[in-house]
Amino acid sequence: MSDAAPAVERWLAWRYLATSQSEGFVSFIAIFSLIGVALGVATLIVVLSVMGGFRQQLLGRIIGMNGHIVITARDGMLQATPDLLAKLKDFPGVRTVHLTLERQALVAANGQTRGALAARRAPGRSAGRARS
Repeated sequence: MSDAAPAVERWLAWRYLATSQSEGFVSFIAIFSLIGVALGVATLIVVLSVMGGFRQQLLGRIIGMNGHIVITARDGMLQATPDLLAKLKDFPGVRTVHLTLERQALVAANGQTRGALAARRAPGRSAGRARS
C-alpha cells in the first residue's frame, strides 16, 4: 500500500499540472496556485521560527528582571521578618531572596494622567546566598 500511494499522488499532480494544449489556462492557474501555496507555507515557517526565538528572548529578559516566584501579602504590606527570610532562603532550590517594594502610582504631566508601577529593590538587604 505504501508504494501505491506515491504513484497515485504523482498521477494526480501530473494530471493537473501538465494538461493538453487546449486546457493550457487551467495548467497556468494550477502552477501559480502551487507556487502561492509553497510561498505561503515557507513564509509561515519563517515567521513562526522568528517568533519562537523572540518569545524565548523576551521570556529570558522578563524572568531575568523579576524572580520566578513573587510572594505578596493579601492585605497591606508583608512584614519581611528575619524568620520569614531565613525560611525562604533555606527552601530547597532557592538561590537568592530579594526584598522588593512595589506600589501603584498616578503620574500627571502636561495635562495627562497615567497609571504607573513604582518598584524598588531594597539595597543591601538581599537575604540570599549563592548555591551551586
